Amino acid sequence: MKKIFLSTAFFAFSLVIIGPGCSGSKTENKEQKVAEQYQCPMKCTEEVFTKPGKCPVCEMDLEKISNS
Repeated sequence: MKKIFLSTAFFAFSLVIIGPGCSGSKTENKEQKVAEQYQCPMKCTEEVFTKPGKCPVCEMDLEKISNS
């Protein structure tokens, strides 16, 4: 009984320590997607969009803007 408990505790501890380190590349992909922002070239609205499309005011195509 003691061996089963120790084995289970070790397995759970391993998941807590090693688990989060395995998902690093997924986090980077999400950050890259969030980094893309689009805005109206005429600046008729100060709203920033996360997807390309049309301005809701003047209906011009939104342009990609840099984050720097």
